[in-house]
Amino acid sequence: MSKPKSEKQPRGARIRDDFTGTTVQRLRDSAGNVCAFPGCFVHTHGANASGDGVVNLGVACHIKAAAPLGPRYDPEQTSDERKHFDNGIWMCQTHSRLIDADQSNYSVEELQEWKRAAEIRANAQLNQKSFTEKEVRVAVDEGSIALLQRFSNMSADPVNAPVAELMRGHELSLANLDPRFSVEVNKNGDRFEYFIQPVAEEVSLQLIIEGTDKIEGYLAGEKALLEEGRELVIPSDHFRLEGSRLIEALHGKVLGGQKGTLTMGAPKRELPGTLYVRTEDGSETLVDTFTFYYTSGTLRTVFEGAALEGLVDIRAHCSHDGQDTKFDISISLDAWRGKDILEFPRFSRLVKAAKHLSTGRLVFELEMNNQLVPYDSRSAEGSEEFHSQIDWMIHYLELARKVAANCDAPIVMVDTEMSPDIYQILRKYNKLLDGPVISPREPKILCKGEFDYTPRCTFESLEKQGIFAMIRISEPDGMKFNLFGQGVKAPRLSRIFTNVEYIFYTDLEFKDKPKFEVHTTVDTAVTTLLHPDDNWSVGEALADVSEVSHQDD
Repeated sequence: MSKPKSEKQPRGARIRDDFTGTTVQRLRDSAGNVCAFPGCFVHTHGANASGDGVVNLGVACHIKAAAPLGPRYDPEQTSDERKHFDNGIWMCQTHSRLIDADQSNYSVEELQEWKRAAEIRANAQLNQKSFTEKEVRVAVDEGSIALLQRFSNMSADPVNAPVAELMRGHELSLANLDPRFSVEVNKNGDRFEYFIQPVAEEVSLQLIIEGTDKIEGYLAGEKALLEEGRELVIPSDHFRLEGSRLIEALHGKVLGGQKGTLTMGAPKRELPGTLYVRTEDGSETLVDTFTFYYTSGTLRTVFEGAALEGLVDIRAHCSHDGQDTKFDISISLDAWRGKDILEFPRFSRLVKAAKHLSTGRLVFELEMNNQLVPYDSRSAEGSEEFHSQIDWMIHYLELARKVAANCDAPIVMVDTEMSPDIYQILRKYNKLLDGPVISPREPKILCKGEFDYTPRCTFESLEKQGIFAMIRISEPDGMKFNLFGQGVKAPRLSRIFTNVEYIFYTDLEFKDKPKFEVHTTVDTAVTTLLHPDDNWSVGEALADVSEVSHQDD
């Protein structure tokens, strides 16, 4: 440790290479005025109790000893190296004794690692707030979540910081404001949610709602709350609760600058649900099992659920007298946005079930009070249109997935647009992926042009030798089109025309430039196939939809 130099060294004393005052101050500053011993974090310099002076509890220790026989002494060091900043570490008095002891167990490498860690921590604390453990305890009592967050961030071991214990202490402190309630605090994104539940059988509070005419949709929301138990959300500046110190304190905090809401509703309960297709003969095909949520009000019970990871949304209600039952089902591809179209969840099961929709119907069934309650899609508004929509959508996806299976990169559903024009393109290429397509061609001119004159080639020789009654024509480039927000380029199409006729002639004015025409006949057949040298490729979406080219089948 550093000691002031005496002008004369006693005979027999060890000669020490102590740090200069400037080096001592630099070591203290680089450590942030905090002991470098792992986990210590003691501040070593500050004002005394009276405020008229300072107290220094820090020591500039040598990593390699300042004198022979000291811990970690290195005889190869020069005097300047021993008293250099690089050979020092800032410690509190307690820990300085541990590392400066003659029998110290701490190695040079270990102390250098401590020093570097202390410097990194000191740098991280710049422009940060500082507080003591006592201040943290006060913060818990006062319910200061922000301070608890900062405490966790400053912990030496943030992974194992006692966040759960701190949050539990905060919850208990809040509950102590009103023992009639229990409090649970959850962090949801950038906000904190307080779940307050009564533990006493009877709790009396007075809710005063003001300015309801300025709350959008308030009257309809209040009606839904009373009749169906649905949630009603009221902004914090339109209500106040009286009769609980806990509620009033939290509400006061919200009004103090943090916007909040009051959400009221009947308890939301869970029910197991099943979605399947039932045909007229009574056979059933399972689509999915999922969870329903329901609430009840004065008039009816409302059910809500989503199957196939949100693809199918189901809503139903049933009046308590059984006279009013309604079932609505909708489908949205937004649930699959961002997914590889070859990896849609339970798609094969959906395809299997959809094959029975032409003669069957969708049924969702929930289990309530040990009884199965079915709801039939035939009773839903627009059920026929919905069945047609889902049938077309599934067929569209099947066609798109077949194309995707042949592409050089995944096709991800960036957007959910399903265009009738793209549907026709997908149909055409799906046929070609199964193999060449043969179709007839009505008689008409197919192509014409000029050919170079060759002395050995005469019309007489062509008539004698004969020519091939076949011609092959390939596209110069493959079709490009958008599919779910990505650009797809198809292989070029090649068309082989058989049983064609040729007409050769020359113009009287240009006898040296023979011409030809190729005509299809009643016997002509056209074989269309994908060019064997080309691949399917995926890239960025076409900026101009008009770039999509359309070829005749």
